[in-house]
Formats: sequence, C-alpha cells, structure tokens
Amino acid sequence: MRKLLGVISAILGAVMASPVVAQAPDHFSLIYDEPTNVNLGGRPVIADIAFYTDEEAALDEDLQLALVTDVTKFVEETERDLENWIAAHQNRCGERWGAGEPTIAFPEGQIRFALYLEYELWNCGLRGRGEPGRFTRETGEIDVTLEPYIEDGKLQARLAALSIDQRSGVSRYLPLEFVLRRVLTSEIDKLNLNQKFYQAPKPLIDDGFSYVSIDAEITEDERTVITARYEASGERAVLDRLMTRIREDGITQEQK
Repeated sequence: MRKLLGVISAILGAVMASPVVAQAPDHFSLIYDEPTNVNLGGRPVIADIAFYTDEEAALDEDLQLALVTDVTKFVEETERDLENWIAAHQNRCGERWGAGEPTIAFPEGQIRFALYLEYELWNCGLRGRGEPGRFTRETGEIDVTLEPYIEDGKLQARLAALSIDQRSGVSRYLPLEFVLRRVLTSEIDKLNLNQKFYQAPKPLIDDGFSYVSIDAEITEDERTVITARYEASGERAVLDRLMTRIREDGITQEQK
C-alpha cells in the first residue's frame, strides 16, 4: 500500500508543480501569448502560455507577472500515468492492483484527488513454486484534498481533507486513515522542501521572481486553467529580456 500512496502523492505533487486567479488580474496588460515549450513536473509539453504585467508598477521597479495557461491535457495525461502504473503492477505471486477511473479536480483553488482502489496479495507457497492463492484483498475509495499556499514567496502544500469509503477486507477493521494520513504527510513534507516545487520556474527564478499566489479554475467548457502570480524588483527592461528567453528556451521546473 505504501508504494502506491507514494505514487499518488508524487502525481499530486506533479500537478501542483505546474508553473501556472484563472484570468489576468485587473489593470494587468498582456505582454506574451504564444505556444511555449514547458516542462511540467518532469513532462515536456507544448502549452499555450500568456503573461500579463502591471505596467504602472513596473515604472517603479515593482515587477508583477501573472502566468495563465490551460493544463487540461497535462491533467489528463497525469491521470493516465496512474492508470498505467496500476495496470503494470499485476504480479502472479505478490501484489495485484486494480482501480477505478482517477479524478483530479480543483475545488475552490484546492486540488482534489479521488480514486477507488483494489489491492490483493497473492502467495505461491514455498519458493514461489505453488499455485497462486489469494492471501488478502482490500478495497477503498480514497479521497484526498490538498491546499496550495504561499509562504515567504515559496509555493507550499498542506493536507486539507482525507476520507476513505467503501472499504472491505482488513482495512475495515484497521485505522487505514491513520496510515494514509501519515504517508501523505511525509510525502507533502518532502515536496515542500523540493526546490523544483517551491521555487518559481526557470527562467523566472533567475531574475529573482518568487510566488505571490496560485489558483485554478474549471471553465464552462471543462478546461482546467491555472494562474500563478510572481513578483520581483528591477527595471522594466527585465521583463522584455525575460519574455525573449521564454520564447527561445521555454519554461521549466528543472533547477540546474
């Protein structure tokens, strides 16, 4: 169970690590709107990226950026990642996993992950030479909600809600919530200490930009649009150079 929980936590982290208020703030002006090479949580994609800035604030060397992008495709591919992981873990003697269709949603700026799991442990006797027999079977609907927030310019996450329903097997009689909460808390602590997660993506970090806020919205046509706001100090020309670098080199969470 711990291995799969680690995968779930990693996928949640990948979604949150996407360098992305679902529309530009008032009085911000568009300065960039192009298909761009983006590396979201280790997955290279071409994404439609838009940057907006507060031109008036920039005259006082207060550089404000709002990055807006549609991450629908990335979320769908992330869901398939978990489905593929489940399909690949079907051991004749050992663990066998099954799952319903995973769901990743963004209720009120949070990130919710829901998945129905089936876990079986099969034993093949001495030295694995016997016919496989099922030792145990457990099932449960895992529903996890994470809350992203900004602390001292760093993107962070915390566990907002956790529930497990439709349980069967040993899990009905053991404190599965306690075990799951402990594993998720550990994974979130690791995530919050990871520079690839909490820092602004390159090349923004190179010019001193840090997070101000991050939010997501599901549009009427069911697209997932994420907006991140960043700030730094410097001359207005910094923004022009930054947009040129983004056009040429893209955006990445890789911190070299």
